[in-house]
Amino acid sequence: MAIFPRDVYIALKSELESSSDLSYVDVVVIRKYNRENLPDFSHHCIIINPLSVKAVPYPASQRWIENEIELILLGKKHYTSEDIIIADAPGESPPNVGVLAMYEDIFNTLYENNLGGEIELLPGLIELDNPTRFDILIDEESEQFIFEARLKYMPRGKRFVDLK
Repeated sequence: MAIFPRDVYIALKSELESSSDLSYVDVVVIRKYNRENLPDFSHHCIIINPLSVKAVPYPASQRWIENEIELILLGKKHYTSEDIIIADAPGESPPNVGVLAMYEDIFNTLYENNLGGEIELLPGLIELDNPTRFDILIDEESEQFIFEARLKYMPRGKRFVDLK
């Protein structure tokens, strides 16, 4: 089980890449998000964007490191404006999955998921209990519309008393 963020990020990337719910996603990357420098992807992309880490006290004289991660969900518009919001047809060519279905697939993948034992799930603390913002962007290079969702994910590493 991980204490520090590096192992948590690697496990998160592996979990997202191997999820059958997210088979339509072309690219999963770990990097700081910048709207002016999007990764190269054909249809759907997930950026694991680190925001912060914090050592948090736990009532039993222990601590854990809480990771604040923003999952950036990106998808190119290949169909109608309504599809960019509600489509849920990952088997079409190209995949026709809108921002709401992609959000649900991420939630289904990560809810009560301990990332292969790398994070600690504690009763009453849900890593996905945060608001998610949805936007539409215009990729000026290709003149395509891209949806963007920013989902906050706050997993906690293993509890520890000291690092010895």
